[in-house]
Amino acid sequence: MSDPQPLVLAGIRHAYGDHLVWSDLSLSVDAGEFVALIGESGSGKTTLLRAIAGLICPDSGHISIDGVSVFKDGENVIPCESRGVGLVFQEYALFPHMTVRENVTYGLQQPSEGRVDGLLTLVGIGPELADRRPAQLSGGQQQRVALARALAPRPALLLLDEPFSNVDAGRRHALGRLLRRITTEEGASVLMVTHDHEAAMALSDRMVVLGPQGHGVVQDAPPVEVYRRPVNASAAEMTGRCSLIPGEVASGSADTVVGPIPVCADFEGTATLVLRPEGLTFVCSADGPVSVTGVQFAGAHHVLSCDTAAGPIEAIWSSQDPPPTVGTRGQLQTTSAAWPIPRG
Repeated sequence: MSDPQPLVLAGIRHAYGDHLVWSDLSLSVDAGEFVALIGESGSGKTTLLRAIAGLICPDSGHISIDGVSVFKDGENVIPCESRGVGLVFQEYALFPHMTVRENVTYGLQQPSEGRVDGLLTLVGIGPELADRRPAQLSGGQQQRVALARALAPRPALLLLDEPFSNVDAGRRHALGRLLRRITTEEGASVLMVTHDHEAAMALSDRMVVLGPQGHGVVQDAPPVEVYRRPVNASAAEMTGRCSLIPGEVASGSADTVVGPIPVCADFEGTATLVLRPEGLTFVCSADGPVSVTGVQFAGAHHVLSCDTAAGPIEAIWSSQDPPPTVGTRGQLQTTSAAWPIPRG
């Protein structure tokens, strides 16, 4: 018999008065899996974490954690403190009057100095910081302490609410790699809420996309699938830069106002095409139908904003030659096929 899944939600409904958050939401997290939860503001991402942790009580449905029913039919069967869940809040919620060591020790039924010291070492907090209080730490250090505290009781499930929101951009990639390594070594399954699509795609095994209020899960797939084959325009925009233009698809090509565009799906009919900047390049031409309206340096390449008959479209300039300046005319060429989203 296989081990129970760390998290299963089925038929969850929740509303705040007349405001419906979800009508019938279901999702699961497998053992050792890292799942990123993304969605528009108001889609209920943080509310969902709070429901799983037992901080709020949904109207109906069922939640089980590690095979144990913790919520059923409008009642929290098991309280928050007994669910065996680690929760890292957006603001970390460290106890300001406690030291680093005391924060990590808090919640352990049988405090172990070896366990606490091992976790602090694992998250990169040296012994010289163990007796400091949170106010004496940087944002990144506080995040590491919050992670160590959440992992201390060895939870089967770790819930992360916007873990990179208070960390500067230069530290996010390093902290993301650290987070993935630590949770893997600890054997924890993870459900992470984030607006950072780069972190979601880089860290997760699966991405769960929540639709507008009341819609629940609209896509549940590996990150590459959500990025390359989004189910709707919202999912496309939440996973990175893209331009959305209408087209009529037939025989592997879409007829659009900017010319024919190859598509990567066996589909025919009216569609919204998802054009990623890396799938387009700009070719200078004095009499071209496209003009450059903006140039942004992005490290390995430049991103060109272009004015076209279909509206603004972004393209990549990866040449070693200097990029075109604003006002340069030319044409866009596709370097990879576009994904068509069928239009009803």
